[in-house]
Amino acid sequence: MDDASALKQGRNYDLVRDSAAVIFLRDGYAGASVDDITREARVSKATLYSYFPEKSLMFHAAMQAELHDAFQKSPFDKLSDGNVADVLPKALTALADWAAAQQRVRLVWTVTAEGIRFPPIAAAYDAALTGGTIAPLKALLDAWIDRGQIDRHDSEHSARRLVAMIMGQVQQHAMMNGSKLTREQLVTCARAGADLFLGGHAGRGQKAV
Repeated sequence: MDDASALKQGRNYDLVRDSAAVIFLRDGYAGASVDDITREARVSKATLYSYFPEKSLMFHAAMQAELHDAFQKSPFDKLSDGNVADVLPKALTALADWAAAQQRVRLVWTVTAEGIRFPPIAAAYDAALTGGTIAPLKALLDAWIDRGQIDRHDSEHSARRLVAMIMGQVQQHAMMNGSKLTREQLVTCARAGADLFLGGHAGRGQKAV
């Protein structure tokens, strides 16, 4: 049985699923115990198993809910598509702030660790990342291309590289060091990414400020 949509729904379903997510994100799939999940949810094992007869089904449901929550809002939602030299550093700073959130760091760690065991979850994460970060950043780049502020090139490729560069640096630091970059470090990371991009694609006079 691997179809989470066929699971029983009830008044404690969301509670059990969300409590499972807390434990999975903390301990990973193998390390998460039913005892810890039931304690977190404050339900009996019988209640838990009535919703999730298999641990793998619980993991799928929990990770799908976490993905929806983590990518519900794009980090670029509040940005305009003004001058590239002004907006791109702000956009990448917003991305760095968004990526540094503990929930998203733990989510990428869990999805990466369990990608071989649960390829559909890894694919869902990639799709959510594309829709929530890469696509809206590409739209900003396309607007700047149309205005002649940056040269015409493969904007999707650039968006993917910028997202990978910023998120990789921010989240790798958090996972390897157990601590979040300071606000100053996040801004520095974002500005460095913007300068690198503008150095290769911006027209005259377009430099991050």
